Amino acid sequence: MSGMGTGKYMAKDNGVDLKDAVGFFSWDLSENKVFADHVFAYIYGIPQHDLEIGAPIEQVIRHVAEDDMPRVAKGLHETIISGKPCHQTYRITHPAGRNIIVTGQGRCLRNGEGVPSIYTGTVTAEEVGLGKREADPLASHCMEALKLAKRRRHALAERYLTSALGALGRRADN
Repeated sequence: MSGMGTGKYMAKDNGVDLKDAVGFFSWDLSENKVFADHVFAYIYGIPQHDLEIGAPIEQVIRHVAEDDMPRVAKGLHETIISGKPCHQTYRITHPAGRNIIVTGQGRCLRNGEGVPSIYTGTVTAEEVGLGKREADPLASHCMEALKLAKRRRHALAERYLTSALGALGRRADN
């Protein structure tokens, strides 16, 4: 990846290479319990055991950057209400002090009565701030394609390109 650091977190017994890792989660809304895999646990700095038994959403989102929190909360709320997919990129400060850009996508599923029930999805992340960002031709091409999609008012293309830029650790400048 683009000179942004190794992106590798080490635990006592193993590590997760964030460059290629995807974390999976499910949030039971009625119980307010988030269940997730070890990649998700590393990204958010939550003990794996907490996510095996279900951690409250407040524990998961507590390290989201303060200026990103309103947008993240709004996106989660809108997805729960609408059932439409949500793609977001935001920053967290890992409990170990690392700055991380997280790109998440999820959707809220409904039970048999149509009530929002399970919010499920994936997250990817990249550690930032450890080195100078080198020019990435893929990011540059995505940025140019995003400008074109905006001019042509292709909302779906805009969303996908914004998500792609987030996965590359870049923000789409508005």
